[in-house]
Amino acid sequence: MAGLDPAFANFGIARMRLDLDSLELSLEAVRTLVTRPIDKKSRKVVRKNSDDLRRAKELHDGFHEAIAGCVVAFGEIPTGTQGQRAALGFGVALGVLASCPIPIIQVMPAETKAAIGNPKAEKPEIIAWAGARYPQIDWLRYHEAVIYRGEKRRSAGDLHEDNEHVADATAVCHAGIKTEQFKQLMALWKAAGVHAG
Repeated sequence: MAGLDPAFANFGIARMRLDLDSLELSLEAVRTLVTRPIDKKSRKVVRKNSDDLRRAKELHDGFHEAIAGCVVAFGEIPTGTQGQRAALGFGVALGVLASCPIPIIQVMPAETKAAIGNPKAEKPEIIAWAGARYPQIDWLRYHEAVIYRGEKRRSAGDLHEDNEHVADATAVCHAGIKTEQFKQLMALWKAAGVHAG
């Protein structure tokens, strides 16, 4: 299964496996699809809408590659936004999700936070939870201490903030298996003789 934290610039995906008997999840891989606009120098020869199309195609192709072999996905579906560029990113993320060849079960942000045991969790707590729960994953880490205005903010080896999208995607899976929609799907699988694993 796949956990999804969709966005235009940073689209987090967690590939997980669920044991249907124990309902234990195991994390196989995480991936953040990163799309960046062209640099200012190239903007003189490449139209903005052409660059947006390139980025959308990168997301689409990377998304389909990352979820290959999954049978269900869970996602926090983006909601309303302000501003033209944000609305465009919102639309691209929805378009990529709409192209998904497997069922997507929607998870609300509050459900995701509750699934990790803290209904008020912020990004740092979700990252810390994912890193502690799945230490075998090659999470992004700081290579050296980070000092800001004379105060030590991060130590070498600390989890990096850039894990936020894949940590969210991981937590989304944990929330998704608790939804009524997934429980109904699982009942169908069991009735059809689908085995654990």
